[in-house]
Amino acid sequence: MPPMNEVEAVPAINTTLTERVVYQPIHPSIRPLLDPEYVTFHDRYVQYVRPEQLEPWSPHVRTRFTWPYSGSPLTPVGKVQDIRIDSDFTIRAFSPATSTTTSRRPVVIWLHGGGFVGGNIDSDNDLCSLICKKADCVVLNVDYRLAPEHPYPAAIDDVMETLKWVSSDRGVQELGIDRTKIVIGGASAGGNLATVGALLAAQLSIPIMLQVLVVPVTDNTATLETLWSSYPHAPGLTAPRMTWFRDLYISNPPQQRDWQLSPLYAPTELLSQLPKTWIAIAGQDMLSTEGLAYGELLRKAGVQTDMRVYDGMPHAMMALSGVLKQGRQCLEDVVEIIRGTLQAN
Repeated sequence: MPPMNEVEAVPAINTTLTERVVYQPIHPSIRPLLDPEYVTFHDRYVQYVRPEQLEPWSPHVRTRFTWPYSGSPLTPVGKVQDIRIDSDFTIRAFSPATSTTTSRRPVVIWLHGGGFVGGNIDSDNDLCSLICKKADCVVLNVDYRLAPEHPYPAAIDDVMETLKWVSSDRGVQELGIDRTKIVIGGASAGGNLATVGALLAAQLSIPIMLQVLVVPVTDNTATLETLWSSYPHAPGLTAPRMTWFRDLYISNPPQQRDWQLSPLYAPTELLSQLPKTWIAIAGQDMLSTEGLAYGELLRKAGVQTDMRVYDGMPHAMMALSGVLKQGRQCLEDVVEIIRGTLQAN
């Protein structure tokens, strides 16, 4: 693993914060439980960030500085192109430069995080380019539609359109995709969309080899009285912030228990059709309980499921792979599980 940059040298951090108002202090009860590297980073930057939910909703919220992001550098690949799937959304395709012994390449569909409200086609490009290079596959970063302009089920519709496109002659012809070797994955809200997409794909007989879920949202009914109760003071992704995301995404609250919003409630007979699964859990993430619960549910349904817990890490660990050693390790673990699965098949 390459050495991490010192926090002082992080170039991607917004340094124009002139109001030194502490909005997000680390609660004393969890400070000793957090990775010291993250504590330093949080105290220096994150605590001064004004959370989105404190602002009136505006699309501009997506462009303002809300989290000190410092991901890893992009990995050079053979070709990067944006492809319009239909009138609604675009995918960014990363294709390898190296020659291959087969005529077609596996494909990885990646869904970024952002609470179903934020993120875009530029999100997670560090991860997508690294997967492309190391696993010798085509990687599609899906610029799915966002709430509140496009509430549920628009994002899921876009995931399914992507899966159908990948399985179509167009996907094969334009990108040289092997439609029998599909991996789907995502982080946070993207993890939710990935596993819901895998569940729906099973009903359509679209073959998926592996799903990779990083700090996934699996229960959109969770509260501080239920699954979030063990981590009431988790940093970054708090209960008010998660509820704000949820309220913008789900226009009809009674739907929250629907498995297409909360896959933790999917029937066993459907869960049993899921592919091999790998789940990354951040040890100090409010969503860790629902991630672990989902993994155990899949195991009980007979799905081969591996889970890795990154002790002391916050929800945004992989987004901070450029400054957190464990964040970088998570990113590399994602790449390795995909590479290993594709090579074994």
